[in-house]
Amino acid sequence: MNHPTTAAAWQRLSLDVSQADVEACEEALFEAGAVSVSLEELGDEPILEPKPGETPLWQKVRVVGLFEGQLNPADIMGALAGQLRPALLGEFDHQYVEETDWVRQTQAEFPATRYGDGLWVVPHWLNAPDEAKTVIRIDPGLAFGTGQHETTALCLDWLDAQNLMGLRVLDVGCGSGILALAALMKGAAEAFGTDIDPQALKASRDNAALNGIAAARLSLGLPEELNPSERFDILVANILAQPLIELAPVIAPHIKSGGRFALSGILNAQAQAVAAQWLAQGLIIDEIETRGDWARVSGHRTA
Repeated sequence: MNHPTTAAAWQRLSLDVSQADVEACEEALFEAGAVSVSLEELGDEPILEPKPGETPLWQKVRVVGLFEGQLNPADIMGALAGQLRPALLGEFDHQYVEETDWVRQTQAEFPATRYGDGLWVVPHWLNAPDEAKTVIRIDPGLAFGTGQHETTALCLDWLDAQNLMGLRVLDVGCGSGILALAALMKGAAEAFGTDIDPQALKASRDNAALNGIAAARLSLGLPEELNPSERFDILVANILAQPLIELAPVIAPHIKSGGRFALSGILNAQAQAVAAQWLAQGLIIDEIETRGDWARVSGHRTA
């Protein structure tokens, strides 16, 4: 164990254990005085698209406890030794951690970012650049969608290239509301955002207010609150491949004749399967665009 020359605010103690031992280690760390416990991946074992209700874990997991700096590390290890078998303490790491300005650090992770030909997503604490044609203010918070992920960027690039003036837009899995807001800021008459997470609907509502979007222009609700007879000129859905495949017969009918759509949250290897399912709904696939490991499927319904 290392020892700081000055008093540290926190100390971090981690245990590298198998999946089966994670719960016991979490409980032991809390009993030893941890103020929080988190799980980290060891190695390269991605977990993609868990089924509803599942909380999958890696085969090998780093269980990390955060403790107050003034505690004696020997006392922490003694408490753990009284609760865990010796083998679980064989791979551990201990570090002192200085106090961090988390607000400043978080803000540094969200720079103003350009998409398409002049659409900018700007965190609310930054000024928009002079060259920005369309500016969306975002408060990175409760829901997915800051523009930083490739899937959101693919959708924003697509939206920026569309003529949206006066159109109706459906945003499926709206998250932070960033795609619906982008469409409204580019001239769409109204948008409907759906999400299964009520926190996402709150985040979308808050971000709409941040951008001065009138409540009448952005409707928000759970998926079951969307009238099946509603038709839209534009549909965007940045969710995951499996829901896009399974829900295609439910979502696709919302695209009116001549309407356009863009789908993302799709790994490159999944793009053809998503495209095939939406093609089966009587739609035309125009393009599959990729960025890194991710893809966007876009197309239209014939007039």
